[in-house]
Amino acid sequence: MDRRFIIKSLVSRPNAWFKSRSLQSPKNTALLTCALLLSACGGGGGGSDGAAPVPQIDSVTVAARDATTVTFAENVVLQLTDTTFAEERTLTYERVSEGDKIIYRFGPADLSTLTPAKLTLPAGDVGRWVIARQDSEDRTRILLSSVDNSADGTVSAVITELGDYVLVPRPEATPAAKVGPACDETATEQTLRFIHVADLHARYGSPEKNYSRIKHYHKQAVANNPYTLFTNGGDDFEKGSIAELKSEGAATVEATRAMEFDVRVVGNHDFAWGADTLLDYVTDEHAQVLASNSHYQGDPPLPFNAKDFVALEVGCLTVGFFGMSSVPWNEFDEQLDTAPIPNFVSEVRMNWEWQSIIRGAISQYRDQVDVLVMVSHLGVGKDTRFLEEFPEVDLALGGHTHGGVNFEETRSGNLVLQPDFYGDGLSDLTLTYSLPGKKRSAPPNVVNIEVEDLDTFDADTQNAIDAIMAKYAPEAFTDVAVVDSYPTKEELAQIAARAAIYHHNVDAVLIAPNLVDNLWLPGGVDANDFHFAYQVERQVADTPGFNALYRVEVSKSDYQAMKAAQPTWVNEEADGIDSKQTVVVALHKAPALNMPTFFNGVQADVDVRDNLLSETWESLDAYARHRTTQCLYLDSDRRLVAEGCNEDDVTTTWQFHSDGNPLRADSTSPVSTLSFFNAEVESSSKFNTTSAFNISPLPGGDSVVLSFPDFNQTAILRMDTTAPPNKRFGGVDKLGEYTLIADFYWPSFTADDFRGILQTNVANTNDAELYFENAPEQGIGPQGVGAYFGFVPTDTWVRVGFVLYADDTEGTIKVYINGEPVGQKTPGIIGERWAIDQAALIIADGGFDAAEGYVNALLFSGRAFTDNDLKRIGGPSATLDYTLSTLALNRRVRQHQQQSSP
Repeated sequence: MDRRFIIKSLVSRPNAWFKSRSLQSPKNTALLTCALLLSACGGGGGGSDGAAPVPQIDSVTVAARDATTVTFAENVVLQLTDTTFAEERTLTYERVSEGDKIIYRFGPADLSTLTPAKLTLPAGDVGRWVIARQDSEDRTRILLSSVDNSADGTVSAVITELGDYVLVPRPEATPAAKVGPACDETATEQTLRFIHVADLHARYGSPEKNYSRIKHYHKQAVANNPYTLFTNGGDDFEKGSIAELKSEGAATVEATRAMEFDVRVVGNHDFAWGADTLLDYVTDEHAQVLASNSHYQGDPPLPFNAKDFVALEVGCLTVGFFGMSSVPWNEFDEQLDTAPIPNFVSEVRMNWEWQSIIRGAISQYRDQVDVLVMVSHLGVGKDTRFLEEFPEVDLALGGHTHGGVNFEETRSGNLVLQPDFYGDGLSDLTLTYSLPGKKRSAPPNVVNIEVEDLDTFDADTQNAIDAIMAKYAPEAFTDVAVVDSYPTKEELAQIAARAAIYHHNVDAVLIAPNLVDNLWLPGGVDANDFHFAYQVERQVADTPGFNALYRVEVSKSDYQAMKAAQPTWVNEEADGIDSKQTVVVALHKAPALNMPTFFNGVQADVDVRDNLLSETWESLDAYARHRTTQCLYLDSDRRLVAEGCNEDDVTTTWQFHSDGNPLRADSTSPVSTLSFFNAEVESSSKFNTTSAFNISPLPGGDSVVLSFPDFNQTAILRMDTTAPPNKRFGGVDKLGEYTLIADFYWPSFTADDFRGILQTNVANTNDAELYFENAPEQGIGPQGVGAYFGFVPTDTWVRVGFVLYADDTEGTIKVYINGEPVGQKTPGIIGERWAIDQAALIIADGGFDAAEGYVNALLFSGRAFTDNDLKRIGGPSATLDYTLSTLALNRRVRQHQQQSSP
């Protein structure tokens, strides 16, 4: 039977054993508890009875934020910084033998550190071993940060999580691919050429065609020198194409693959759309994708095809590459560069010890490659500093700085290259090496190219980009509105504020004008212009952009305090705000999520992180389409000069409000108005949000809706209209062609009731003209003329539409549910009874066909809408938004420009 000894000690009372295996803490705050389980013969070998070695187990309790060096048995050392753990942790260590493999097991298993710790293991043969993380029984991951310590026969690496670690043979730099012809053994010299870009930021799909210009230049370079590498310094996502936003990142993945880079690195913006998109992005049949300081740890474990290190055989030269990603940014648009630096997303663990990774790349691969290249997204400052510190790295191909072109030779003799950004430029670097010595034999030659000066496009790349744009954003560069003047940042922010009120039906908007990125020129504007005014940068990664709009509710006094706290911000208010005690305000992301910081302690009552309204550019796009549909400039109330601009004077929409004027129309001079049928009905009706009424919300937000009572032998709303008559009945002009659209919500207990929708007899002395059916699978349709159409479920919102063509002999009606046609009456049935003579009742019946319910919004037009009109309006939403099609809007813009030009 084995004899076992348990030894416990405190740092303040070490015994002889602990003098050689000590816990060293400058603060003397860590407590150590070591339990050594030893076999009868002592040491780590087998005893006289042939028993297997008993594992040695150490445990140590480390105080929060304690810079501590823990030395376990067998000279296993774990060095912690004061930012490694934010709270007290009890760590364990166990040395486990499995066959001929020794596992160094640290617990708690998979515990992540806030900042990396340094692990040192005894290695024996110097230069032979590296540290690897054993993620599972059959999955081992070599740590690029692993470095030989030849002085004491150990190997060290920085680690970001506890768990199982092993020593494995140093990896070989086997080339992953060959570039150019095979090595000419008789050659005495070889050139190595790099075509390098960075920070493309999704600038594809535009009329400038920068991607295909760059690709054509690369192909010409390869034709001139087959030993040419096409490299990318990262940040392919964000601040560019609308197609990326429409596809949630997929378009940029496809566009980047279409460029067929040889080597590229992951930049900070490339995490924008989360782990799933990142997994797609680093999967590339042509390019070697580098992410040397990233490790995927999602559940379930999926292939992460980015590499720590890759070698390419380029003629007679073996070129090794590793790649670095820079730190995240937050919703304040601030770089998070102070330890502990967070991960971009929870599924990807980052290692911010860049110098340790560089040391590891040198230790493991420098003697196996002829040229060692860091493809870096750290910025020119760090690139220069690191290459001066590590002369073994020959070249840094950089990105991230956005400071223009930079090329320099450091004091160490190595090279730092930073190209232009946004696809505006590329850098062409040629290096010459002597053979067989494989040392640079001539000064480097670098040419920086302005892409706009390149006249030729690569057809294959352009066809691929065109297909991506057609797939995801075919209308990205189609003008949909007209700008009247040269707006300043303050004026453009004011337009954005009006857009938010229109788009989201909020009471007020308070936004900082400095968030405007790019201004507009007078003339036509498109979705791309709206996005360039408020570019989307999803910070923190995989969350909405920092200039996204959020909804907050505050008291009137708090709202006034918010305005006082930011007197230079743009403020826009909806009509009726003075009568409100609770104000719904749209804010940009940082102020919404950090209200006390911006508004002198004012705080919303609820967490607003789930109260996203939209990206600002989306509100601008919706508002611009609305303005053009109303024949107005985007930035002024001057009218457009275009064919058809008078026909939409007959259309009015109403989004309800919970203030002193809840039935006001959306336009300032509406052709139609709403009022309550009488005072009794008004007192029994209520306006509030869907959440306040405890009913299902509408897509797009918590809208204000009208709750109306059972309306037996009465009506809820009266509509008066000055829309010009379009039909004549017996010498009387009336509205015989018109459209009515509304969002209804009927509780389940109303399913057995007929419910009147439209009554053209304002005296309400007979049956209504349109009804909801009294059936479990209720439909809708005109009174007294046969079957009902479609299915309107209860306890859910439904958008119903009616287009009437009343006539003495050939009248008909079309019925729509959620934008789709569900039925049409045969011509000849719908006559004068359905025509409107200056007024009509809505939600009404002269009999007892009534029930209580809810209505969200209304549209009435003195013309007949088309199927496409109804389809564009679609299903129920917080805002009932009628705009022309993009084609019709663009036609109107072009007609205005033609007719208003001198």
